[in-house]
Amino acid sequence: MQCPSCGTWYPEVQAFCLSCGKILTDGNNQAQLGQYRLVRKIGQGGMGMVYQGVDEVLDREVAIKVLHQHLVGDMLQMQRFRRESRMHSQLMHPNIITLLDIYEQDNIMAIVMEMIHGCTLKEFIKVRGIPSWGEVTGISDAILSGLDAAHAIGVIHRDLKLSNVFLGDDGTIKLMDFGLAKTTKASEDLTASGTMVGTYYYMAPEQITGGELDGRTDLYSFGIMLYRICTGQLPFTSSGGGEFEIMEKQVRQTPVRPETINTDIPPLLADIIMQLLEKSPDDRPADCATVKSMLHEVSEPCAPVLPVKKRRGRKGTTMTFSMVHEQLREGQPQDEEAREEAPATQSEIQEAAESIPEHCLLWVFKKGSSPAPEELPIDLRSPPPISRDTLQRLRAGIAAMPRLPEAWKSIEAVLNDPEAAPSDLATAIEADADLAEHLLKIANSPASAMSVTKPINNVAVAITSLGMDAVHDLILQRLIPDFPDSEAENVLLISREIRQIWFHSMAVALISRVLSEYSQIVTRNSASLFSMLHDIGKLVILHLENDETLDRLKAAIAAGTPSLKAEWETLGYTHIDAGMMLALHWRLPRTVHRFIYFHHHPAWHEPDCWPMDMQPAIMLNHMAHLVLQCILEEDDDSDGIWLADRRTHVANTEGMLNHPLRLPPTDTALYARLQQEVNQLRELMPDICARAA
Repeated sequence: MQCPSCGTWYPEVQAFCLSCGKILTDGNNQAQLGQYRLVRKIGQGGMGMVYQGVDEVLDREVAIKVLHQHLVGDMLQMQRFRRESRMHSQLMHPNIITLLDIYEQDNIMAIVMEMIHGCTLKEFIKVRGIPSWGEVTGISDAILSGLDAAHAIGVIHRDLKLSNVFLGDDGTIKLMDFGLAKTTKASEDLTASGTMVGTYYYMAPEQITGGELDGRTDLYSFGIMLYRICTGQLPFTSSGGGEFEIMEKQVRQTPVRPETINTDIPPLLADIIMQLLEKSPDDRPADCATVKSMLHEVSEPCAPVLPVKKRRGRKGTTMTFSMVHEQLREGQPQDEEAREEAPATQSEIQEAAESIPEHCLLWVFKKGSSPAPEELPIDLRSPPPISRDTLQRLRAGIAAMPRLPEAWKSIEAVLNDPEAAPSDLATAIEADADLAEHLLKIANSPASAMSVTKPINNVAVAITSLGMDAVHDLILQRLIPDFPDSEAENVLLISREIRQIWFHSMAVALISRVLSEYSQIVTRNSASLFSMLHDIGKLVILHLENDETLDRLKAAIAAGTPSLKAEWETLGYTHIDAGMMLALHWRLPRTVHRFIYFHHHPAWHEPDCWPMDMQPAIMLNHMAHLVLQCILEEDDDSDGIWLADRRTHVANTEGMLNHPLRLPPTDTALYARLQQEVNQLRELMPDICARAA
């Protein structure tokens, strides 16, 4: 069966989609978790999906937060989820969502909470705009009361933000999502000493730098919230350097005073906000009670009020918080930053296909690539076995290859860890003098993404200038070891082939990251890592095979034989086989092994034989290949073993562009952006003019 919302395929009937959370059963066959019946999905966060449900034993509405399936089995995440439950159960207060039960069975983990109808503070601000100062004080009173109760038993929230405050139709205001909370007892914290967790727009400096945390850490985040509520803006945003730039600003930069943005802010309120945003905890107010007292000097507290919804010829009606939530959920007017395009239906996609504008994703899919052949060149579901002699030769050749340098482990740990401080990456890079020099050289080159007025001599500044994504790819390319003992005699040719492979991988990674911005499932880091490493098996082929064999392989591909079939017939193995063995030799994550195995499936096989948990990432990578194939179509003078190979597509899988990837299929501006990004990459590697492989 296929999920009608995100397009994920399942080999058997499923209660709800493990990718997007949609309830799949219908009629009387309701999705059930023990005594709790799932009614509808109402939200999604970093750790889980939230459903409105019914406790059929006590006959009451409940909210059920189910841990994301890809986190089940991750011991750290499961411990964190259980810890959230344990901490949450201790927090009994009118301004904190009440935890009712914990469910854990059949590889599903969930917490059951009281159900409150309303909207988040973030949604309220979108509709209300800047509230009155009395409303600001009233909302702050509730937040600070809930925080004070948590701090009183030694619990720090650590992820305070507008979307974690809920306004109920019954007038209550409650804190929620204690998934990153910690106690002041070291034994209760599952993150390593010196690391950080939270949302970087709201992080206190001591979270970023790995300092000691206490209640004043939450007060800094509360100050960011007040700044956003009173000005309509966040104090720190990125100008191109991504999250690391924002975190550097949190640590070092003083924000613009809020009254310069909104001149109506009372001076005392502006002073309170600036005091909450002091870099040193010692310079902030001591506790929540102190801040409440200070805010009461600004204005008497009052309840938040929504505008009257006016209708032509009728008396206006006052909106409820639930109406706000539903209005935004259904795609009614909202700010451009948060606007999410409603996904197209399959019939709408077919309609669009009849009049596809040139240079958009649907045009790439339908007209820029050919349908998969009726007769499979190789059945990737059960590939032919490698002969014993070939397997031994592969193993011996790969065993002789150098492993990844030690520097990569520490750098990749930082790149993969959302809890790492921004200075950690610079420190890890500086441990490798050659890598640091290479990064500074790129940052100072004319092709650097951001122009610089003076030379950059600091690695951290270089990272900010280039952006984390580009740095990730450049580091990986630089750290992959050379293969000086190749069987091929033409060293210059092999060197060029390797650079073409890296150009291809970096281009696919770049396109994948841009596309992942539209995705709710595939992270930018996963898109980048998979794309950079999916073709490492070709490095093995270049290392093991002699000139004559490589020439025969190139001739077969140039004659139109699909690359995997040409490899099998010429070498007795494919770059997928070699890539999986090299990934094992390099001790890459298990997810990389699996991605290498399945990354060619979209060209020939229906989605029901792709792994469910990797379908979005596989399709995203496949689309990136097709886009690159079109962008570089005119480079007919390119020369290389794999450059004549052409990706195909499986009919009727274009629906996955919308579900689960939520990509705009006919957006020509997106395609133009991708073209520009690829051309910038080509300036970094001017000697390579490669067609997609």
